[in-house]
Amino acid sequence: MKTHYTVGGTSNHSNNANNSSQAQDVELNSIGYKRRSSLTLYVPKKIDIDKILFEFPPDFKFDRDKFVYILHLITAIPHTNSDVLEENKGFTLINKKLLQRRIHNYKKYIDYLAEREIVLVDKYYIPDKKSGGLKFSKDYISEVVPVEISKWTLIKSILYLSQNKEIEITEGILFLKKWLEDDKLEIDFQAGKEELEKIATKEAEEGLSNISERFNSRLVPLLDLISDYKSFGVDRTGFRLHTALTRLKKELRKYIRYDGKTLVSIDIVNSQPFLTLPLYDVVRFKKNDILSKINNPLYFPDSDMSVKLLQTIDEVRNQEDVKVFIDCVTSGNFYEEFGKILQDEGLLEGGNIQDIRKKVKEITFESIYSPNTSIAYSNYVKIFKKTFPNVYKIFQLIKTGRGNHPAFSIMLQRLESELVLEKTCKMINRLNPNIPLFTIHDSIATTEEHTAFVKDIMIKVFTKYIGVSPKLKLERWE
Repeated sequence: MKTHYTVGGTSNHSNNANNSSQAQDVELNSIGYKRRSSLTLYVPKKIDIDKILFEFPPDFKFDRDKFVYILHLITAIPHTNSDVLEENKGFTLINKKLLQRRIHNYKKYIDYLAEREIVLVDKYYIPDKKSGGLKFSKDYISEVVPVEISKWTLIKSILYLSQNKEIEITEGILFLKKWLEDDKLEIDFQAGKEELEKIATKEAEEGLSNISERFNSRLVPLLDLISDYKSFGVDRTGFRLHTALTRLKKELRKYIRYDGKTLVSIDIVNSQPFLTLPLYDVVRFKKNDILSKINNPLYFPDSDMSVKLLQTIDEVRNQEDVKVFIDCVTSGNFYEEFGKILQDEGLLEGGNIQDIRKKVKEITFESIYSPNTSIAYSNYVKIFKKTFPNVYKIFQLIKTGRGNHPAFSIMLQRLESELVLEKTCKMINRLNPNIPLFTIHDSIATTEEHTAFVKDIMIKVFTKYIGVSPKLKLERWE
């Protein structure tokens, strides 16, 4: 028998979850924050923090909820990217400056957890580059379960005072949040959890490390979907919307239904190369206000670099390699065509189509997002430059300056966010507010009967701003 949860409903699937967790005080305080009596966080079930604090009371004035929050972060941070665990030997990097804003004496809390051998501490850090890390000790690694906190000042800081939330944009798209909170959104939680267990078993057989940590980081978004509070916010960097759905592992989407109906996502084929198309046309560049989206200190109105970039765009727009690049992208076959080039150069072995496409996508991302210095050591980047020299010249200009290479990915994310959230979703909601919409960055999901309408609006919006119609792919969540 399958266990289903409706997102707007309640569930009590852990003894650690207090029944009061579902009660929500909707009273607004004097500065407009929606006051909540509690908030659900996630901690390994082997850690009974209340028992530990009772038996071994800390030698400083403490708040139990602050311990819970620190323990929660160890699993919550990697759920956005489980690869960080592999890169940091299983440690979760925690920005201590941000932590101090919520827990001013956080060091005492971490020292206590380390002394009790609940967590291990990686004290190696590089100022402004690498934070210190935490991970659970072997005796306490276990599946995470819901644990309630009730300290309002901490809850308020977590929910409303995030330093990385773009409040104005978030408030402008709150109509999307209602679909996440709708009772009609159903999650087969047990099936999803079993799917994660299968993935964990497979990864263990493949020899990957940090299996339990990976499992927990993937379980958190699934738990979030059945909790009473739905995380929802646009980040201040790429202006992307982040929800439990955007963090949910793709293999689990098939366990989600809306009003008993299968959801269908509408994806832009080779979306990242497609979003670069305004970079080869000055008119489109200005129409999309690309300059304001380039997060590079060398770029601002009328700066030397800004002028140079516009001049270069005008110079290369009719070059043959730029035309070939645009044709490959607009056909929806960019990864396939670039893959053939890589195979001809002996840089990519044959295999099934999906594996080749996946690898070529990784190579493409390395070519366009890596620092300009990577041309000195990366054969992949050299081949890209050789094949598309004038396209690469544009990429290179936007990433100019030491440490400025993230400017390119941020620029594309901001353009994507503007077109998907600000243009497409708002238009759909204005024309028909009864169409359920769920976004995963450059993809929009809805129920099958609304797919044609949503697809038509996406095509109109992207054609208007990008200049060509995107190739779209439909994927049923089943």
